[in-house]
Amino acid sequence: MNAIAIRDESVFGMTLKATVIYDDFDFATRAAALLERVAARTQEAIMWDVKPWRLDVLKQPSLAEAAGAEAADADLLVFALSRTQAPPPELTSWLGQWEAHRQNQDAAVMVLTRSEHTAATPLWHNLKEFAFGHGLAFLNSQDVRENGDSMQFVHQLWQRRQPTAPAPPLAASLPTPLRPVPHWGINE
Repeated sequence: MNAIAIRDESVFGMTLKATVIYDDFDFATRAAALLERVAARTQEAIMWDVKPWRLDVLKQPSLAEAAGAEAADADLLVFALSRTQAPPPELTSWLGQWEAHRQNQDAAVMVLTRSEHTAATPLWHNLKEFAFGHGLAFLNSQDVRENGDSMQFVHQLWQRRQPTAPAPPLAASLPTPLRPVPHWGINE
């Protein structure tokens, strides 16, 4: 029996890429699960390619560079920071490097925290200012839990990533030729 692998290129166009910067692994796994739930609610065939990076690895320049290269084409930067209240210098530096090398102009920033009062933290304000200052969409914990903004945003990302319909061939744009009149040909 032969096994044939069928590669449907359209499936690969339906994968969205998220980079998760986290300070607590359990919270990072919850963030990844949350992304999957949001994708499932959009009723589209969306898959997430989630790449997690621990916040403290950004202190090492080579690892920060690797994380930046991995995140350059991300659709979504997720900050799952449950223990960090203020932006550490390595995060600020990393964001600047990411912005300089980002390949996706439609990227977004999502900030997930445990507390409902996160909007009062310097970290939340810093990330929100970064997003708005660079023309990025900004989502936070309340957007994901309470309304459809996150679902709408994920659906819009998915639609942008869909392959466009190919242009019709040149022959299809030309007028159709006249049909030959029956019984006027040599071989009829």
